[in-house]
Amino acid sequence: MPGANPYDLEPEIRALLKIETFQQGNFTTREFVENVSKSILKRANPKEFDPKPFIRTFERSIDELLKLRESVKKESKDLEASVQLIETGHRKKLVELKTTFEDVVNSFETLETRINEVGNTAIRIGEQLETIDKQRSRASESKELIEYFMAFNRGDISQLEYLRTQNGKEGQFKAATISRRLNAIAKEVDIPGGEVARSRIEKYCEVLEKELLEEFDKAYRQRDKTTMQHCAKTLQEFNGCESCIKLYVNQHEFFITKVNLSQANEFLTSPSWTDLPNPQVPPPAVDRGLVELYKEIRTTVKQEAEIINAVFPNPINVMQVFLQRIFAQLVQTYIESLLTHAENDSTLAYLRSLTSVYTVTKDLVDDLKSLDMRQKRNVTSSQTAEEGSRKSNTIAELLDQCIEDLFIPYTEGDRYIEKEKKSLSELYSSLLLQFNAYHIQQSKANSGGLFQRAVNQISGRDIADIVTTEEDGSLSVSTAMLILKIHSEAIRRSVKLSPPSELPKFASALFHVLLDSIGKQYVDTALDTCLDHITAMDSKSEPDFKPFKVIKLAKDIIHLAQNHFQMAVLPLASPSLTIHRDLTSDKNRFMMGVENKMNSAVQKMIDVIIARLSYLLSKQKKVDFKPKDEDDIIASLATTPCNNCVEYLKKVQSSVCQCLDGKNLEHVLIEMGVTFHSILLDHFKKYQVSAAGGLVLTKDIAKYQETVALFKIPQLDDRFEMLRQLGNLFIVKPEILKSVLNEGYLAKIDVKYLLPYLQARTDFRSAGIDVLLGATTEIGSGERNFNEKARARLAAMGLNINIGLGDMPFA
Repeated sequence: MPGANPYDLEPEIRALLKIETFQQGNFTTREFVENVSKSILKRANPKEFDPKPFIRTFERSIDELLKLRESVKKESKDLEASVQLIETGHRKKLVELKTTFEDVVNSFETLETRINEVGNTAIRIGEQLETIDKQRSRASESKELIEYFMAFNRGDISQLEYLRTQNGKEGQFKAATISRRLNAIAKEVDIPGGEVARSRIEKYCEVLEKELLEEFDKAYRQRDKTTMQHCAKTLQEFNGCESCIKLYVNQHEFFITKVNLSQANEFLTSPSWTDLPNPQVPPPAVDRGLVELYKEIRTTVKQEAEIINAVFPNPINVMQVFLQRIFAQLVQTYIESLLTHAENDSTLAYLRSLTSVYTVTKDLVDDLKSLDMRQKRNVTSSQTAEEGSRKSNTIAELLDQCIEDLFIPYTEGDRYIEKEKKSLSELYSSLLLQFNAYHIQQSKANSGGLFQRAVNQISGRDIADIVTTEEDGSLSVSTAMLILKIHSEAIRRSVKLSPPSELPKFASALFHVLLDSIGKQYVDTALDTCLDHITAMDSKSEPDFKPFKVIKLAKDIIHLAQNHFQMAVLPLASPSLTIHRDLTSDKNRFMMGVENKMNSAVQKMIDVIIARLSYLLSKQKKVDFKPKDEDDIIASLATTPCNNCVEYLKKVQSSVCQCLDGKNLEHVLIEMGVTFHSILLDHFKKYQVSAAGGLVLTKDIAKYQETVALFKIPQLDDRFEMLRQLGNLFIVKPEILKSVLNEGYLAKIDVKYLLPYLQARTDFRSAGIDVLLGATTEIGSGERNFNEKARARLAAMGLNINIGLGDMPFA
């Protein structure tokens, strides 16, 4: 085009140099340079780079951009100036608005103050007007009452009668109100001729009340709640509705039918009565008649609550009277009949019945507490004082008082716990009758405390007439479980029936009854008889091992009693530290006494067993270890006393293992084994032993060792191994005797202490053993020396000949 500038920017590049390009959110410098250079690159020679078009284009672009920047700066300055002007105006407007708002608030406060002043003035005026209106109304009513009073004094009741009969229910209500006020005035006013008016007013009030009650009764029979409500409201204004409430409650069909049924004792028909006095049967279900009665009470009270709420202006008071009548007339009568019937059966039946009755009665009371009785607010001012006095007596409080009144004759003071103690004593005496009779028959006549204790328990019966067996006198875990079961049931009853503050004391009383029965009457009696039986045993005849069974059963029983004490009794005594301490002390004293008797019985049985073994060993013949016929000796296994001792020891071990366990078993076996070992050491010094007799002796020792090994006590195994090695002294040849003395346990013993056994060999002098050992010829002195010093040497080795373990602890 002629006249065009060849260095002008192309339209595409000019379009890029506008402000809109830089306002885009995704603008980048790289992309902008690429777009500006795009058209130049299209015309460029690819073989030779020419920078001039680029330089001219970028220079022109920079010039345009500088112009654009100046334009933007100018526009920004103009905008900033406009914003400052607007902000200044805005601040001025805010100041003006604030001032205006403060003026408005002050105006409102002033207006509110004036309104309050006007309101207070209006209230004072209203109160004054109300007072004046009340005075006017009172004056009007007083005038009206005076006119009615004068009319009654003249004998004219037509005006009041017209109001009552011709103005419907409202007139009847107003007539009743006027009659009540006239009656009050007549009683207070003393004017000449007033007696006539007073008499006529009283007579009229009686007639009016009678008619209202008849109307209420008729409506009640017809289930006309509207008329009943009107009569109740009128009578409430007339005399507080007391006569109406009495009529409603007294003529209620529920009381009439149930009272007749209760008086006929037709409720006491439950089949569970046969199980009630049986302690071995769990407490039977609640009396069926009582359950049915309470079911009907729940239904009836729920139905009547709806009627009472709809009819009476003071339903809470009416329901209180209704419930009091139910508990006093129906519930109390039935409970008294039931408990009297149960007490005639047995004390246990009485206590079980009392507990079940209390439980279901408590459930009934809890259900009745949920009654929805709404106190109406539209009663007149004449009942305000009366309702105020009854306001605190809520339904819940009344029901709590009713159940307390029902059961206080049975639980007050110590009445209940004395019954429990009596029941336990009766049950335990009956349960242990055969047991105590057996032990009295086994004891000697008038032999101390056992006889007297049993006589006290079996009063009124001749012991000789009671047929008993040995099984009757045996301890039984099942019997002990029954005793504890009976006591647990008594504890459960006491938790329900006892006040929480008295529960620790009652639990202590019941536990002492248990201690007397399961302790003195049962376990102690069996252990006393057991001790007497052990004392009477004779070592010449083989004693039985029944005392061990008695000891085992006694241990099991006191273990059960201990668990029962920890789980059932002690937690109840926790609130009282004194009772808790005393109970624990009494229990520990009882346990210690029983354990002492058991320990004594075990020790006496050990003495009896040792005496029997000594007796069997005493039958050893002098020729047993100096046999004449060596062939018979070789064929025999052991001597007769040895066989008898071994057989007896096996019986002892079997019986003891069945009855004892743990450390108790170990202590008994150790004491028997150690004592028997000591007896054998002394026994073998008493007999001369030939060469053939030495074989017999070693066979005896081997059998003793084999039997004692059944005890499985390492300490005893060591002792009898020493005894076996000691037996070898009787069978080895003299020339090797010295080497034998230097081996095993014998090497630890000085030769002079073994001298008494070596002297028992028939070849002691003939074979030159005395010369070989350098023994002294003073045999008597040597024996004494051995008996004193050898024991000390063996004791240092743990092989004391006369070991005595002392008192064996038994737990």
